[in-house]
Amino acid sequence: MWLLLLCLVVDGLPGASLYQTCKQYDVVEYLNITERESLLLMTIPKSDWTKPLIISVDVLFISILAVVEKTQTITTYFWIYALWKNDFLSWDPKQFCNISHITLPLSYLWTPDLYLLEQVAVNTPQWMTYANLSHEGLVTAARPTHLTSTCVLDFYYFPFDTQKCSVSLVSAMHRERSLVLKSLKNSSDMNSELFEYFVDNGEWIPLEVKVEEKIINGYSRLLYTMVIQRQSSLYTLALILPSLCLLALDLLCHFIPKSYNEKVGFKITLLLGISVLMLLLNDFLPASSDNPPVIVIFFIGTMTLMCTGILETILVMYIGGRMIKPESTCTGTFPLYQGLLLKSPSKEINLKEEEHSPEDGVLSSLERIRRDVHLMREQILSMQSSDKLETERENFQEKMEKVVFYCHLTLVSAFYIVVFVKWKW
Repeated sequence: MWLLLLCLVVDGLPGASLYQTCKQYDVVEYLNITERESLLLMTIPKSDWTKPLIISVDVLFISILAVVEKTQTITTYFWIYALWKNDFLSWDPKQFCNISHITLPLSYLWTPDLYLLEQVAVNTPQWMTYANLSHEGLVTAARPTHLTSTCVLDFYYFPFDTQKCSVSLVSAMHRERSLVLKSLKNSSDMNSELFEYFVDNGEWIPLEVKVEEKIINGYSRLLYTMVIQRQSSLYTLALILPSLCLLALDLLCHFIPKSYNEKVGFKITLLLGISVLMLLLNDFLPASSDNPPVIVIFFIGTMTLMCTGILETILVMYIGGRMIKPESTCTGTFPLYQGLLLKSPSKEINLKEEEHSPEDGVLSSLERIRRDVHLMREQILSMQSSDKLETERENFQEKMEKVVFYCHLTLVSAFYIVVFVKWKW
């Protein structure tokens, strides 16, 4: 008897039937979603048509996959979280064991038509299969997005450049009086959580993210602006430092002693090396640009300075060669030992005459010896004069080369100071 009375008392207490309703299925059955599926999908889920439906959006940036300079596009990966209220789906958690959230297939619910205006690739992202529904009727849906969008890239400071790219999230069909987009976080909150889930791909890193709420042409719009910076270490090591090394070798050619032909050949080899680096640079920069980047000016200036160095070396060789002309030899003179080794027809006649006149033969022999000694003396003096002139010419070329080198070094220093100032180093 007492056991029966106790069971009746327990059945009469509040919450005695909790064991029969503590299931999410009971909430779904209470909401009657399956039978109202067509109505829940057709129209905006709001009861007061005089007020717009507020869509709260949060964007979580994950990675910057690629920035293509040639096509002026940027590829990013991020998640879009949308939150809105469905006025026709709510329940009292106290009646269902305090169940305040359930998960439903999103295909049973109305979803906002959110599009990204800057998208250029055919990649239509889909909402996740399931959505979260709270007891107040708040629906939370997520959509992973792999976006390739247009971005006006400025390469003036390449590879030390920062880019600013914008993405506009907008409803394609619903105007501002029906649907308004709001951001769940402001710019400062987004920047504080920017690197929490961001995956660095090695070349680009985000600096700042801004979000703005705008009404353009009667449509509500969320404008996300991301400022990104290029990590320039690879380009510095692969392009800029090799160019500076080639130019340094070009300047060090000045210290090659008295070998202008080797200097010119070595300088031309260095010029071919800088040409190869310019071909590599052409793969990174766009085909057309209204304002040439600083790095283009850097390479063109470096090549011009190296060409100027070659012209300076040729000029020194030309002026040194034209400065002193060799003196013309006197009429009747001949090379050393020519008078001793060769005999002219007149000498043969004299020799024949010597056979008949011994005194004349002795005199003619002495005359020939005297003449040969005179010619040897002139030859020796001429060789000494040539050595002296050659020494003077080399000294003049050395002085001229020093003056040209210091002028060239001053020009190189001034050019690179201007370039590095433009790069804002």
